[in-house]
Amino acid sequence: MKTPTRLLSKSDNDTVSSLLVPVQGKSLLVPNVAIAEVVPASEIQTRDGLPTWCLGYVLWRGVEVPVISFEIANSQVSGRNSIDVRLAIINCIGGEQGRKFFAIMLQGIPRMIKLTENEIREDKQTSIGQAEKMAVLTQLGKAIIPDLEYLESLASKV
Repeated sequence: MKTPTRLLSKSDNDTVSSLLVPVQGKSLLVPNVAIAEVVPASEIQTRDGLPTWCLGYVLWRGVEVPVISFEIANSQVSGRNSIDVRLAIINCIGGEQGRKFFAIMLQGIPRMIKLTENEIREDKQTSIGQAEKMAVLTQLGKAIIPDLEYLESLASKV
C-alpha cells in the first residue's frame, strides 16, 4: 500500500515540501514541484461546448491553459467563489497528452507545509471522490491528496 508521503513524492527524501491548496470546503495537499505558479484569477475565456468541469482558458506566459473546477471534476457541487480567488498553474507530468499545464481554481492563498512520514497519516474516516487519491491528516488538519493524473487526463480532452 502506498503511504501518504509516497503519493506526494517518489523521492527517498525524508521531508516532502508541499502546499495546502484551498478549494471549496477542503484543502488539497500538493507537492511544491507540481505547481508552476499561483496567480490571480485573471479573465477566464469561456467557449461553447466545454465540459462543465472546464471553466474556460487563461493565458499564462503566452500559453493557453485550461481552468478546471476541482469540485465539478470530483462530482461535487460547485458553490460560490470566495473573494480571494486564485489559479494554481499545475505542471503536467504525462507529457503524451500534448499539454504542459492546466489550472485549478483556488479559494484563497496556499500554505507551505513540510511533512515527514511521521507527520502525515491516512484519514480512513473520510470518503474520497474520483479526483482524489487519499484523505490525510497532517499537523495542520485534514487534507486531500488530489489525483493529478486524473485531472491532467481531463485537461487533455479540451
